[in-house]
Amino acid sequence: MTERKSIGEQVEATAAAAEADNFARDVGAAVRHRRQELGMASKKLAAQLGVSASFITQLEQGQSSISLPRLYRLAELLGTTPNGLLPVSSTSILITRAGTGQEMQAANRKDAQRPRLLTRGGSGLSLKAHRYLIEQADPPQDWFEHEGEDFVYVIRGHLRVEFLRGRPVDLGPGDALNHDGDVPHRWGLGSDEPAEVLIVNNFQH
Repeated sequence: MTERKSIGEQVEATAAAAEADNFARDVGAAVRHRRQELGMASKKLAAQLGVSASFITQLEQGQSSISLPRLYRLAELLGTTPNGLLPVSSTSILITRAGTGQEMQAANRKDAQRPRLLTRGGSGLSLKAHRYLIEQADPPQDWFEHEGEDFVYVIRGHLRVEFLRGRPVDLGPGDALNHDGDVPHRWGLGSDEPAEVLIVNNFQH
């Protein structure tokens, strides 16, 4: 017999779903605004992104979520930064409490890791930070590359960062790594224990 969720858990789940809906709507509106600003047809954007025209339509209507790699690629195609497509922060100071922050897929797969965004969004902002929880059951990460730099800090557990060109780097609790984002890279567990990691980058177009 399954346990029923408490009223508090139900309220929390409802709030999280509403937050995700609002996030998707705001990202979609930003994509549509920027595309129209450039005078680009949705079919052209879809072809360059390697998706169907219906995906762009659903994205712009807030009916589809977007993964981190696709967000980076969209920003490049639209001549902006990833932050330029994220909901605008209404304040110059943002506090993200433990366990909060908008979740985004780390890859274009439903079983991909879902890091939490910890930083502000909006045009003119380049700093982006995500908190990752990597577990043994997670699928291998795709190779990833982007403009700017990556800063990796291991909070707990052990992380192995692989580079398409070069030797892998093993990191433990308290270790940090700073590298160029345009070097193809991916990360996974360095032991059987889960790893909690902070990833910061400064994508600049």
